[in-house]
Amino acid sequence: MAYNKMFYWSKDDAAYITNVPSLPGCMADGDTIEESLKNADIMIAEWISFAKEIGHDIPSEDFSVMESTDPTSIDVAAYILDKLEAIDTWMVQKLVYYCQAWCLGIYKTVFIHDSFKDYANGPVNKRLFDTHRSKRIVRKYDYPLIHNFSESEKRHMDHVISTYGNENGDTLREYTHQEKPWRETRGSLKDGERDNRDIAESLMMEYYHN
Repeated sequence: MAYNKMFYWSKDDAAYITNVPSLPGCMADGDTIEESLKNADIMIAEWISFAKEIGHDIPSEDFSVMESTDPTSIDVAAYILDKLEAIDTWMVQKLVYYCQAWCLGIYKTVFIHDSFKDYANGPVNKRLFDTHRSKRIVRKYDYPLIHNFSESEKRHMDHVISTYGNENGDTLREYTHQEKPWRETRGSLKDGERDNRDIAESLMMEYYHN
């Protein structure tokens, strides 16, 4: 495996943005996912060429396999909050979701052995939801980090955080609403209507692969 790429639809740019987390500042856009990913490959080559030219260290390629320690959604939320300190509950839900979705897309394996449901406000893990049901903001001390993650898991979560961590819950909600796994699971339901169906892992795997 080379460098992992993570894409999302940017309403402000009216384009798909692809981020290459292992190469700081390496990004590309495109009218379609395919175009954005193709442009990202060009940017990767240019990034490496320029780094060699100026004598800059080139980061190692990403792990080709995920060494799983079987974390729960609570464990993943704890790792995210250890990095970000305090975020709103929509954001923690979406970041945990993207950890699962991108692991399925990149490594073709689950990160968390638990499901995500197609709630009106985007993908939600019920186990995690039950721990913050009455809160709007969750903080580092709410979720002590006690799980011992593998290095490949840490790097994967760091990639998700570097791609999405500067956003907010409302923006990440919009991202998931634009993406096929949540939309297809919701089907013909109207905005705000309640549902309780699991988002299929196969949908995540198909959509987020690159």
